[in-house]
Amino acid sequence: MRNHIKVFTTFWNTGDILSQSYQCFVCYEWNAVDIHHISGRGMGGSKNNAKDYVENLSALCRSCHNKTSNKEFNTLVRIQTLNKVKDQLLNEIDQDFLDSLDIPVTFRMEDL
Repeated sequence: MRNHIKVFTTFWNTGDILSQSYQCFVCYEWNAVDIHHISGRGMGGSKNNAKDYVENLSALCRSCHNKTSNKEFNTLVRIQTLNKVKDQLLNEIDQDFLDSLDIPVTFRMEDL
């Protein structure tokens, strides 16, 4: 298995997130066949897997993947991916712990 696919599936294939793993991050179609490097592997060298981190990997259907050469579309892909990563990480934090903090937590899912 290629490293970027392993990184992607390790992060997303847990519990109820499994169903989102291969849903296109942009159009939400259930035929995401490509794991896209948002910041391309050729733009910084991936020989050492430097671009294979979850915030840089997005599940895309072929139609959306074909649009990623457009800078604005690729920025949209980055935003969608970062939002999904944020939501996944928030789901890993116990709500009681968040409620017990003496600081405002502005990234709670219900606040967004």
